[in-house]
Amino acid sequence: MSRKSRQCLYCGLLDSRVPGAIADRADEPLCIKCDTPLWSQSDGSIVTTDIAHHHETVQQAVVKFNDAIDQAWRNTHAATLRLIVGGGLIRDAVLAELFFLRSKGTVLDFSEENRGSVLVEIRVPLFDAS
Repeated sequence: MSRKSRQCLYCGLLDSRVPGAIADRADEPLCIKCDTPLWSQSDGSIVTTDIAHHHETVQQAVVKFNDAIDQAWRNTHAATLRLIVGGGLIRDAVLAELFFLRSKGTVLDFSEENRGSVLVEIRVPLFDAS
């Protein structure tokens, strides 16, 4: 995976450190210029990933779910990951995973947008859009 510099959204400094896994968010480095946590900064955007509509098994969908969270954490400044989960067994498995990840503090929160999609909050937006 090629890695670009990541920009601090608060002060604009480019940092070449590679984000760690979302599970390691407690060990997040600070910007060397403004002391703001680097990886949990968000621009408030939403990344959408469909993990349920390409004939996946539940196990394959859970792997896609974990990859989607990892990619959103490492490669974007998104605050929220929208998972398209369908309305069946994949949805149930993903909700169970999310309850567990929220209890560990890996994800901040989640909610069902509708029966077929789940919004997963991975960061708090740095700036309020209002």
